[in-house]
Amino acid sequence: MRRLVPLAMVMALGGVSLAGCATTPGTAMASSAASAFVATAASSDLFEIESSRLALQRSQSPMLRMHAEMMIRDHTNLGAQLSAAAAGVGIGVPTQMLPMHAAMLDELARSPNFDATYRSQQVTSHRQALTLMDRYARRGDVPQLRGVAAAAVPVIRGHLDHSLRI
Repeated sequence: MRRLVPLAMVMALGGVSLAGCATTPGTAMASSAASAFVATAASSDLFEIESSRLALQRSQSPMLRMHAEMMIRDHTNLGAQLSAAAAGVGIGVPTQMLPMHAAMLDELARSPNFDATYRSQQVTSHRQALTLMDRYARRGDVPQLRGVAAAAVPVIRGHLDHSLRI
């Protein structure tokens, strides 16, 4: 099944402007592309954490549970780094998932074949996150966020590789 890419992700990847800029006093003006990047990256982290918490509740597979624990730990850390960098440039970080990630989480929660759905979604979500982070690391317009994205790329690449093996 093909998944639609959310508008915020398209914008963050392509640098398309959605709306005005988010700023706080004393910070440089942040672009809407940077805001869209932050929203998509934060949503991705939230999805990884929440889907993995669900995996710890529902899965009996030791490998899958180990993967879920790693996802919670690493995406909590990535989210904290993103939040700190975003705050430094005056961009607010959403605390709720984008509709695409929320729909995936709902699908996972309702899945009669939980482990297979979790594995499949891990591959899909990490491919999307890797594309997002890699592109922003190379072409992003806010240096602090580019640094966060660049640091996240090898972590997410490792998650994708692990997702393919669980």
